[in-house]
Amino acid sequence: MGDIGMAAFSVFFMQSPSFLAHQRQCEAGHGRSNCASLFGIDKIPSDNHIRVMLDPADQALLHPAFAATFDQLRRTAGELGVFRCLRSRLLIALDGTEYYCYRKVHCPKCSTRMRGKGETEYYHAMLAATLVAPGHDKVVPLEAMFIVAQDGPKSRTANAAAKRWLALHGSRYATMGAVYLGDDLFSRHPLCQAVRDTGGHFIFVCKPSSHPLIQEYLTGVELPVLEQTRPSRAAGSASSTATAG
Repeated sequence: MGDIGMAAFSVFFMQSPSFLAHQRQCEAGHGRSNCASLFGIDKIPSDNHIRVMLDPADQALLHPAFAATFDQLRRTAGELGVFRCLRSRLLIALDGTEYYCYRKVHCPKCSTRMRGKGETEYYHAMLAATLVAPGHDKVVPLEAMFIVAQDGPKSRTANAAAKRWLALHGSRYATMGAVYLGDDLFSRHPLCQAVRDTGGHFIFVCKPSSHPLIQEYLTGVELPVLEQTRPSRAAGSASSTATAG
């Protein structure tokens, strides 16, 4: 299992589309592969063997690795000072993402949706939590939460996963001054309350179309506005202006 886990982990270090196939070629030509020298893998498992062995594993087995990495960064980066903002708080961006989608190959854990001509599309998705900071080109991935079919339609899946994530990790990050960022799908009272219940704060997008009552309250109100103009890399000397209320 150690070799299998390291083989899956090692994929992130190489540019080859199929890391293990590349390593087998290397081993055949030079007698020793990077699998052994870099990752301590004694026997290179097949792709199918990796999937069969790792698929049943609980994702919680990986959570300590994220926690250890985060704690190491806190010690070596001065309590993550470069990520501190808004009165020394930490910003954690929440966002759903898909990592598998196919119309033929699927498993019992796949979520489903209907496409044109009545075809069923199968996919896997997860909620990603990431430590971010304005003007900083590095991010720190935190523990993820898989979105499961029982979470319901798209409008509820990310919220359900976010609630489970907060139940497991929210209290820990609240002690560090966590502020959660998210798009309009997250700006619903149950999730906002879940964030507050763990001691955290939030900045969620509220679109007028999905929050008519808030829009009604704001009609005619002069809100304080902050404008920042920065050079646009894509446009050379041109500049762009961002406005926030």
